Amino acid sequence: MSHKKPGIARREFLAGIGQAVGGSAMLRAMAAMGVGMTAASCGSSSAASTQAPQPSPPPPTGMLSPRPQDWPPNVGVGKTVAILGAGIAGMVAALEMTRLGYSCTVLEAQASAGGRVRTIRSGDVVTEVDSIQTCQFDISDSLYFNVGPSRIAQHHELLLGYCRDFAVALETFTNDNRGAWLHSPNAFGGQPQVARRVHADTRGGIAALLSTAINQNALDQELTVADKANILTMLRQYGDLDFSNNYVATPRAGFPGQENIGSRQRGEILSARQLQQLASDIFWELRTSFSQGFDQQPAMLQPVGGMDRIARAFEARVTTDIIYKAVVSEIRKTANGTRIIYTDPFGSFNTLDADYGIVTIPAPVLAGIPNDFSDSHQAEVASFQYSSAVRIGFQARRFWEQDHNIYGGITWTDQDITQIWYPNHGFQGSSGMILGAYIFDGPAGAGFTGLSPQQRIDTTVQQASNVHPQFATEALHGIGVAWKKIPFQLGGWGTSNPSTLLTADGNIFFAGEHLSILQGWQEGAILSAYWAIDGIVARDRAI
Repeated sequence: MSHKKPGIARREFLAGIGQAVGGSAMLRAMAAMGVGMTAASCGSSSAASTQAPQPSPPPPTGMLSPRPQDWPPNVGVGKTVAILGAGIAGMVAALEMTRLGYSCTVLEAQASAGGRVRTIRSGDVVTEVDSIQTCQFDISDSLYFNVGPSRIAQHHELLLGYCRDFAVALETFTNDNRGAWLHSPNAFGGQPQVARRVHADTRGGIAALLSTAINQNALDQELTVADKANILTMLRQYGDLDFSNNYVATPRAGFPGQENIGSRQRGEILSARQLQQLASDIFWELRTSFSQGFDQQPAMLQPVGGMDRIARAFEARVTTDIIYKAVVSEIRKTANGTRIIYTDPFGSFNTLDADYGIVTIPAPVLAGIPNDFSDSHQAEVASFQYSSAVRIGFQARRFWEQDHNIYGGITWTDQDITQIWYPNHGFQGSSGMILGAYIFDGPAGAGFTGLSPQQRIDTTVQQASNVHPQFATEALHGIGVAWKKIPFQLGGWGTSNPSTLLTADGNIFFAGEHLSILQGWQEGAILSAYWAIDGIVARDRAI
């Protein structure tokens, strides 16, 4: 029996090189291939060497839907629709169904439309179930805080199409700025690292490691001589290796003192960080791969002047169909449609009968509204989970630009605050809105949600000061949103995998970002509205 060196399938190897894989994952792969580098020789702790990164979960089984031109004109003439909620899903449903001839009534519990698409400015009030905050920002067009959706991916074509139709001006949102920082209190003496240096050293280390594997003939049974030569050439460029296929250092990493204004040294090359260093903590691996996600592109888009420009544009087109401050108290099925009981701002009960209902109310809120849904629909509503998203913003001197050359983008930290966002507009101004904490979920989200607004602000300042010491003295007028505590929302976005709610219950349909394949995104809300419209149109088309 011949003994062959372990290898990987040729097609997998060639495909894998083209991806920005994590450092520790590559170390484990190379160790498994027997090329002379093991977790022990890398100096990794046992925890770091055995804790493999979890793969990204598959997207929820949501719906995709045809473009509006697939719907027959005038199919809804003579039919009525009750739409519960004037968020993006509800307003899209009202807009498109009105165009098809349906008579729509939208019940919105709040005084304005948009749902979680909200931008706060000076004087705006944030009401939670147990507190009230007033935004103290200076009055300025550049001082606004998107507390909900904040960015648009380039493949969110339906949302972008509406922006084009509504003349909502867009500008670049820098999602991945290699001049921003990565920070872990447990690495590099707790000093923030400029992202470009981490990325450059990771690429260089991976490229050198793969080159070693090829030169040690570990892949001879998978690669031809020509393959090996071509791949080595590619790896030199990918990792900026020297002619001996070693990674020593690269100008790609930047220059000494680049994180501060005033450094004049541009010719000195920074020493290379060892891949073992970067692979010893999963924090670096996860953060360097963030912008590789399909929805998290390095360059994204945002509306000029605030994300609520989109909500206001929708609202302007359906406002005559909206009843504001209409709090739904019952949802019932009837023989031929639906009956909605709601209270108006004066506390009076009203009844709305319609041929169809589209429920876009977030599941945690919907669970508290009496209804006669089927048992399976009720069960899924009751069990549907939402994120504990928290955002805390401040007005400050633009110290990130003036002191550190950071223009837009995100700094990551493995403290609870998770992310610090720098504004992507108003560059070179005197002050700006800096997002001091963006927490998605987990223990940090639950912990911050349980704090009072002032405690959240104080904790954010304390942790953000470990990254930017200026935060302690220059971050002013803090204000935040814990979405689990926002009335009529009670969560940031849906995180459960929808199933039964993708089907109608009698003549009642369900929609909202939580029921789409793009949970948490406005594009997902639009897709879900289209799905509900599809179901209603299919029934009326068959008549």
